[in-house]
Amino acid sequence: MSRRAKITSSEHTVVYGEDDKVPFWLEHLIALIVIGSIVIVGGMVVLSLSDWGRLTMVWLGLGLGLVMTVWLAIDPWRSLRAGEPAAVWVGEALTAFGWSAMTISLAAGIPYVFWLGPDTLPEWAFAVPGVGAVVFTAIAALGMRLQTRQPLPALDRTPRSARVVLNTEDSEGRQGITVRYRGADGEKHDAELADLIDDSWLGEFTPGTTWQVHAFRDPGLANSVVFLTEAHEDVWRDGYKLDGVRLGGEGGPVTPGPGSPFLREDSKRRFEP
Repeated sequence: MSRRAKITSSEHTVVYGEDDKVPFWLEHLIALIVIGSIVIVGGMVVLSLSDWGRLTMVWLGLGLGLVMTVWLAIDPWRSLRAGEPAAVWVGEALTAFGWSAMTISLAAGIPYVFWLGPDTLPEWAFAVPGVGAVVFTAIAALGMRLQTRQPLPALDRTPRSARVVLNTEDSEGRQGITVRYRGADGEKHDAELADLIDDSWLGEFTPGTTWQVHAFRDPGLANSVVFLTEAHEDVWRDGYKLDGVRLGGEGGPVTPGPGSPFLREDSKRRFEP
């Protein structure tokens, strides 16, 4: 069965085949994005034409920022209650604060200064929302840095057979190889390869081919990423991808060559014992 769609989140990966019923929103995703963008931009243009409209945009921006703050605060709160290292929950808290404050600075700050107008504010005040957004983005980046400095979750060293079900690129043009394997819980899971395969080997990872992988020990990460085992040290890699493990999106390049960027002794990426 050929695959035509994949949904990946921090919780799980779902692969849809030609014979599967794909959700309406996914089937018409591009059209929905275009229509939504037109409605949002059009609404902002209309609201910006009047004082009451600009004030409405201020309150909408504040509301969006507050909702985002509550939503993003869930992860650091869970990590704190679970006894995670301080660097983890502090990093998550800084990231949550940075992104939320940046959103409020732009979504509420910009319409607010234009609502007050140049007759009320000095010229430099119009730069405050933009400067604030830069500062808060830097705080979020610091939080993400703290999170990625921590070791990766513990690895289950049991080799597991995994079959490639999808070999494609994601929305950002990055390689995405999805495999299906049976986890320690006895259930089948779909997960992406954390190893980014060099182009010289990419043709070997066609749907249906079987490879040996390691998964995380934590069953909650069974659908995130898996790692090629030492049995495939001859396979060339040129990068890594850890989306959904510590951050929503994490990865980067490595010097192309054979061997795992995770399992060799000189690897910069460590696992918890």
